[in-house]
Amino acid sequence: MAPSFIASTSPRVAMVVGSLIYIFFMITFLYPMTGLLYTASALLGFGAAILWTGQGALLARCSDSSNISRNSGIFWALLQCNMFFGNLFVYFAFRNKAHIDENTRLMVVIVLSAVGFAGVLFLIAVRRVPDNSEMGDTNANISRSAWGNARYALQSAGKLFITRDMMLLTLTFVYTGLELSFFSGIYGPSVGFTEKIHETPKEYVGIIGICIGIGGVTAGTVFGILGSKTARFGRNPIVITAYVIHLV
Repeated sequence: MAPSFIASTSPRVAMVVGSLIYIFFMITFLYPMTGLLYTASALLGFGAAILWTGQGALLARCSDSSNISRNSGIFWALLQCNMFFGNLFVYFAFRNKAHIDENTRLMVVIVLSAVGFAGVLFLIAVRRVPDNSEMGDTNANISRSAWGNARYALQSAGKLFITRDMMLLTLTFVYTGLELSFFSGIYGPSVGFTEKIHETPKEYVGIIGICIGIGGVTAGTVFGILGSKTARFGRNPIVITAYVIHLV
């Protein structure tokens, strides 16, 4: 539903709404309850969809074929910087703690939620960028109502989904989702509960996030910002290399 949501509102609205849902998910950890956590997690899936799609749409509107690789690399490198600052904060907050007490949990949730709200204010301030998606589609620039735009976007997304290339890419998207779930939701907590690693393994959760951020910023810089030099043999070798690293 993300394309329809963006078509009937705008990428900026989608990013703001998606970000607010992220913050709501974080706030639920102030008073953890099983039912609320599951509900917030389901909403988070919707929020993530419209946030990421909105960011992609805005990035495309601000780019053309000559600079899309550079702009994508800058975006990714800046995005991964959150892994440094957020996890550095978590590292010091969890340091020397065998158990995360209530005061520590409240402090972490409140601070990260406050940073999230500051980010939303920046998203609200993003200037409006006109849609440049006509690109040979004679039906794209027809004036429609908000409902008409939503329905047209859903139909266009459906037609795109059943193309050969997109069906093949779907296999890699499924793998990416599984891999993301592993390193963002399973790997860190697993280390945090493994006392054979360290007497207070909770602090290693932050270090893991920092290391992942280092990899993300490095890849975004090398293969994105410097893409004109590193992609001279095409993008297939880059994707295959990343896939092998993931498996390792």
